[in-house]
Order: sequence, then structure tokens, then C-alpha cells
Amino acid sequence: MPGDEASPPAVARAILGPALSLKRDEELLVVSWNHTLPWAAACVAEARRRGGHPTLLLEDEGAFWRSLDFAPAAARWGGLPASVRAAVDRADVVVYFPGPEDRPRLHALPPGQSTPFLGRDDDWMRAVVGAKARGVRCLLGYASDAQAEHWRVPGAMWRSQLIRGITEVDLPAVSRDAEKAARLLRSGTEIRITAGNGTDVTLRLRGRRPWIDDGIVDQEDRRRGRALSTSPAGAVVVAIDERSATGSAIANRPSFLSPGRVEGGQWEIEAGRLRNYWYTDGGDLFEADFAHAPRGRDTVALFALGLNPALAPGVPQAEDQEAGTVTLAIGGNSLYGGTNRCRFLSWITIGEAAVAVDGVPLSDRGKIL
Repeated sequence: MPGDEASPPAVARAILGPALSLKRDEELLVVSWNHTLPWAAACVAEARRRGGHPTLLLEDEGAFWRSLDFAPAAARWGGLPASVRAAVDRADVVVYFPGPEDRPRLHALPPGQSTPFLGRDDDWMRAVVGAKARGVRCLLGYASDAQAEHWRVPGAMWRSQLIRGITEVDLPAVSRDAEKAARLLRSGTEIRITAGNGTDVTLRLRGRRPWIDDGIVDQEDRRRGRALSTSPAGAVVVAIDERSATGSAIANRPSFLSPGRVEGGQWEIEAGRLRNYWYTDGGDLFEADFAHAPRGRDTVALFALGLNPALAPGVPQAEDQEAGTVTLAIGGNSLYGGTNRCRFLSWITIGEAAVAVDGVPLSDRGKIL
């Protein structure tokens, strides 16, 4: 696997080339923290090589934590300042590396301090879309050693897996698979998911437009208000009929939830609701989070199909993007055109699954058909 130290130029070329197609004389805004600075700096250099005009915006990790000590009323300063919004408005392209590096510490803050920052990704997404810029949120921002320890994965391996998913994927091929899947999901009425581990779930569709993240931000994405992709990318997501899911779903990939890592999830589903559940590891973390979630938490609301063949199984933050995986989520789906506004979200992922839409095969054992 590629080492961290060799990756920044390749990552920058992949993001500013196939993903965003930065053109000569375009304005680029790169947003970074200290731990993502090597990749951010490489984006600046690559932009200049391509004839663009980059600006680097750095949030310093130490200053961030000192600010919480000196100015604990974070709601007053935790959002995007007017000057930053102005920079986004002037940009043609935005590359966003999330932070801070110590995300477990962030999630452990009291609610009054953490709330302004836990929604920061959404603030950036809205700002980029509102500015009609082309943007990428790079998942390497999450892959810090502190977060890796929280999820019990080697940090260097995690970063290398993400880098491979960014630099070794054929995005036009992913886009073709995404369009095929989206057409079936938009026109179909029923999905059946089966797998050799005993998974057998049936869902109904309601003609809702699937959300495609194929890693390429083009004019069609901008027209639909979806001008921010992830890197690595590769998934199609659709809000299903909220009363329809029935069957048994058995995970063979870990889920990396905010409270921690959970494995071996088994969901028993009836009439669109999660009726019973088991986990081989981390079930107490899921149960504690689920118990405090608001109404609508048990609604099986989203179906996702992974499309990225360069991602290894079970990569944190990208477990739903491995080619051929199926992810089912409970909780809110209003962002995808559904009716459930619950702010809770949890999921399980099934690899090597077979998916059929109205009897037409869509994927089988990890391959898109």
C-alpha cells in the first residue's frame, strides 16, 4: 500500500483532476487542519501547476483547543465567519479536509461546547452548494491516529486504504455504474437483498431520486444542488418507502459509529421498523445511543450500494463505498427526499450481497452487473 509520505501529490492530482477538473485561472479554496496539511499543501502546488489560483485556509489544532479553554461559549465563534463565507462565495472550487485531529475529544465535550462543531461539515456543505462552487470533502481529515485508536484500527493502514480509494479508482467507470444503479432505483418498485450469510430483506421504492456520489462534480451535479462530493467516493443512496422493509439483515462488515466500532450486527425488520437486534461486538454502544434517540429512530429509511472497487472491506468512514456492499440505515432520511426527520442515524453493511430491483440483477457478490 502507498505510504503516507508518498501520497500527497497523487491525492492532489486525483482530486483536482478527475474529481473537480480545476481549470486555468479558476479560484481554489483549500481548507485544512494541521494533520491534513501535507495533502492540502499538495493541492495548492497542484493548483498552481494547472494554472489555478489557490488560497489555503488553516485551522490550527492547538489554537482550537485553547479557544475552548479561553472562550467556552463556543456557539459565539464555532460557525463559519462572514470572511470565510465570502471566500467560499468567491471560489470556483473548494477542497475541504475535516478536523479537528482529536475527534474523540471533540465528541466527549459537554453538549453546549460540542454542538457548534458537530454540525460544521453540514455548514461547509451548505456554503459550497450555496456558492455554486464545485467541492470535495476529503475523508483523510477523519483518519487521524486519535480517531483510529477510538475505532481500533491502525491509523497508517486506514490512511493508506483511503489513499488507494482516491488514487487507484477509475471514476468514469464508477460514474457509469452509478448511473445504471440510479436508473433502476428511480424506476423500480421493489429491492430484494440476499447474501450467503442469511441476509434476506425486501424493500419498496417510491420513485425518489437517488443520490449519486461518483466522485466527479460536473454541471449536472451543480444543477441538482449536489456540488460537493467525497474523496474517496463511490455510492448510490436512496430513501426507501419508510413502511416497507421486511426480513433479516446480517452484517459482515464493521460499522464505525460515533460512539465506537460495532460488529456482527443482525437486524430483524418488520413493516419498516427495526423490531430486534443483536451485535457480536459493541452492541452496548449501539444500544446506549439508540435508547436516547428521538422518535423515528427505528425506521429503516435508507438503502446504499457501494461502487468503489479500489476500497478494501471495512474502511472506516467509507465502509458503505466498497464495491458491491449494501448498507441499510435506520433513522432520518429527509436529506435524501424521505419523510423521516429524525436526527438519529445508524447502519449495518453487508458485503458480497446480491441485489435485484423488480427481479433485475443489479449486483452480485461484490460486482456491479
